[in-house]
Amino acid sequence: MKIFGNQDSHSQGPGEQTPPVPAHPAQAQSLPSTDVREPIYEFEEEVDLRDYLDVLLRRKWLVATTLVVVFVTTLIVTLSTTPIYQAVGKLQFNPQPKVTKFQEVLVTQLQTREFMNTQTKLLTSESLIQRVIDAMDLADNPNFNKGLGEGNATTEKGLLHQILSGIKNLLGQSSGASTAATTFDEAKKRQRLIQKFLNNLKVTPERDTTIMNIAFSSPDPALARDAVNTLIHTFVDWQMDMKINAAGLAEEQLQKQIEVARIRLEKSEARLNRFAQKAGIVSLDSSLNLVYKNLEEINAALAKVQRERLAKEALYKQAIKGDISSIPMVMNNQLIQGLHQDQIELIAKYEDLLTIYKKDYPACKRLKAKIDDITQKIRAEENRIVQSIKNEYLTALGTEKAFRKRAEEAKARALELNNRATQYKILAREVATNKKIHDALLERAREIEATTGTDISNIQVVDHATLPVAPIKPKVKLNLLLAIVVGLMLGVGLAFFLEYLDNTVKGLDEISDRFGIPILGVLPEVDEKEREGLDHLVVSDPRAGFSEAIRVTRVSIQLSAAADVETRSLLITSTIEREGKSTIAANMAQAFAAAGERVLLLDADLRRPRLHHAFSSDGSRLKGLSEFLSGTKKIEEVIQETDQENLHFVAAGPLPPNPAELLASRRMRNLMEELADSFDRIIVDGPPSMGVADVLVLSSLVDGVILVSTIGQTHREALRLFRRSLLNINARLLGTIVNRLDVHKRYGYYKYYKYYSYYYHPYYGDEDRKEALPEDQTNTREE
Repeated sequence: MKIFGNQDSHSQGPGEQTPPVPAHPAQAQSLPSTDVREPIYEFEEEVDLRDYLDVLLRRKWLVATTLVVVFVTTLIVTLSTTPIYQAVGKLQFNPQPKVTKFQEVLVTQLQTREFMNTQTKLLTSESLIQRVIDAMDLADNPNFNKGLGEGNATTEKGLLHQILSGIKNLLGQSSGASTAATTFDEAKKRQRLIQKFLNNLKVTPERDTTIMNIAFSSPDPALARDAVNTLIHTFVDWQMDMKINAAGLAEEQLQKQIEVARIRLEKSEARLNRFAQKAGIVSLDSSLNLVYKNLEEINAALAKVQRERLAKEALYKQAIKGDISSIPMVMNNQLIQGLHQDQIELIAKYEDLLTIYKKDYPACKRLKAKIDDITQKIRAEENRIVQSIKNEYLTALGTEKAFRKRAEEAKARALELNNRATQYKILAREVATNKKIHDALLERAREIEATTGTDISNIQVVDHATLPVAPIKPKVKLNLLLAIVVGLMLGVGLAFFLEYLDNTVKGLDEISDRFGIPILGVLPEVDEKEREGLDHLVVSDPRAGFSEAIRVTRVSIQLSAAADVETRSLLITSTIEREGKSTIAANMAQAFAAAGERVLLLDADLRRPRLHHAFSSDGSRLKGLSEFLSGTKKIEEVIQETDQENLHFVAAGPLPPNPAELLASRRMRNLMEELADSFDRIIVDGPPSMGVADVLVLSSLVDGVILVSTIGQTHREALRLFRRSLLNINARLLGTIVNRLDVHKRYGYYKYYKYYSYYYHPYYGDEDRKEALPEDQTNTREE
């Protein structure tokens, strides 16, 4: 080459540095200054439904996942929520005014409202609710009093209370304090039951009527119905009781007898309960008695454990006496089957090699080592299975011993319970007798109430509560509908929130409108089969969509230059790593060379070069630019010819400790000026711009800078800083190449890309259309 003869007159030593000189006359007249500012581009965020649709399509899985999570969570919570049933009954009240004067016969609306409010308060009075609780025995109903299910906690609390009482007695404290504490606990328990009943009760008068609606909610529909009906009847009876109490002394005496009978019944029941608690008797019925039932369950469990132990013992004996390989657990083990299969294949390969080579051949040794390793793994897995069988047998044996011990203990408790059953039956007969007396007195009182209050009652039952068949909550359909709405809103909100937090470039228009950077070309995402030879795809597969896009980009670069300014030297860079700048530089150089230009591809990334892998047969690092800049090589020695005509390549060379200083040297500037005289096009592959000064140095040495960006990966702030840096040094930014655009995932780009691919797709069978193609396309598309 004619330009490489007088390099020494301009060269410097490896350690010499000179300030960069502007490559263009315009740059020489206007030196870099900190006063240069980025021009303000008027970019308005217009509300476009297509942009919102694009966000939702790109983040559709987030929206779908959020919707599914909310829906499934709501479904689980709704289905796991205990359904609540509500029974409703109705009462009618007839106010009874005094009739001593004519004007008092009329009942005003205000009096009616006060009367209904009074009846509402009476229906929710604690004394009435306590009667209902006692009548329905709700204190012992587990569907109403959930505390009954906490048997262990109640027992432990009772034992703790007994221990504290004993300590107080030892310390000399009076029993009055203990009695007061017991009374306080009973009152607290009674108040808790009343409050719980009131929380589930709803008494509301109907407007402009004397009808009262009584509703009760409960997980048990029968309990809800019985509670309403019992409250209605108890309220009627309660009203009658108050009127009967005023009827005479005889009725009062009857009530006293009922009270005495009730107290006697309660005392007898208390004695029975205390004896049952002390003796540990719940019921003498074998189906309800815990001792008998426990003995029966333990015996059944012991028999089951014995059968399991015998089976595991037989399997263990078979494992230690017989062939391990014949055990079903070993034969059905997928890992062992897989290892056996691998072993058979390796043995077959080993035997095939032995027919050709000896056992000392390295390949034979490796196969033999793999066979031995698999054999050891098989034996280890078999030993593990045998050990597992042994452990299961020992566990079953220990379980059997524990159950046998528990069976003996349960048997002893059953014998002891039989001895205490006699006294329990005596107390039970006393309770039954007192209950009959109490019930007889109550029946007599009801008869008196019926005959005494029939003519003075002002309460009529309109509707008794019926068994509710449908729960009032949870409302499954409504909850699921709300879950869908909330899930969609939450998913869409998360999608837009993440979109707001994402500071990357979202669309092609954003690059040109927001940052004022022209788009030179759009490169699609390549298929998986095309990625292996992507560095030479424009030559190896010219019909690929990526190759067509490279050629279109090449034409855009040629047309983007002004008529009076040449763009013979181009720097291709990116804001961050792994955006495909080296691949684009290689393919772009091959595209220019295919068009008939004399092209030099210069790898100026002296930090992490990659192009030497694409242009060397063994992937080794070639002699390159760093050696020339350091003065150890001449330019003729570092320029390599490639397999493609008109394309030459200069590798980066060994990595230097001071890449920025080498690129800023006068030797590098002289090199670029001399190469411009010998080549039609110089493609410089530079490092990423973030965090390094190399790109700024190279930008001042070339005619134009091309930025490689990626939608969804390139950050807006990085673009802004890159553009401001180029403006500060008066470098010329030709535009950007958008790489790896997945048109199938972005709304609005797919039709554009289909049209794009169709327009530039080779047209076979039409010679006129073929002649209309550019020369390089017709040459590369021949079949």
